[in-house]
Amino acid sequence: MAESFYDIGHSRNINDEYIQRFHYENYGGTPVLGVAKPVITGHDISKAPVFTNMILLAEKIILSNVIDETVASFKGGL
Repeated sequence: MAESFYDIGHSRNINDEYIQRFHYENYGGTPVLGVAKPVITGHDISKAPVFTNMILLAEKIILSNVIDETVASFKGGL
């Protein structure tokens, strides 16, 4: 959905810093929930800068320990 904001802004020639954040090259990809390790999906048209951002996103996920915290919250609730 975020990419739609970018596409609409781009099609209307709106040059706004906030809208630019939603271009797929800027954030890389989308984390997939429900897996034990970081999995980031991206576009098939992705180029080097996108892969760099995907790797940086995976690093943030690892360093934030969000996967272990998510697993622990589900184990505690069962």
